[in-house]
Amino acid sequence: MMRIIARLIGGILCFFGFIGMLTPIPFGIVFFVIGLMFLIPSTPSAANGVRWMRRKVRFFDKAMSAITNKMPYPYRRILRSTELGVEDW
Repeated sequence: MMRIIARLIGGILCFFGFIGMLTPIPFGIVFFVIGLMFLIPSTPSAANGVRWMRRKVRFFDKAMSAITNKMPYPYRRILRSTELGVEDW
């Protein structure tokens, strides 16, 4: 039940974050990252999707690394699980 709730909240936050990134003031990145923090532990395909995106889009990888470094420890641990190793580049 908690996993379903986490997926629902994460999906809604990612949706609003994506819409928010398209506005002139891109405040949506905050909602998008918070949504990912709900989705990554509850949905393995979300973690794989973030890893794939980090591998393909260098800007996304740099942005995720910068945000990860500023997060408190419990959240940083979740986002670090999607970081790429040396062999991925």
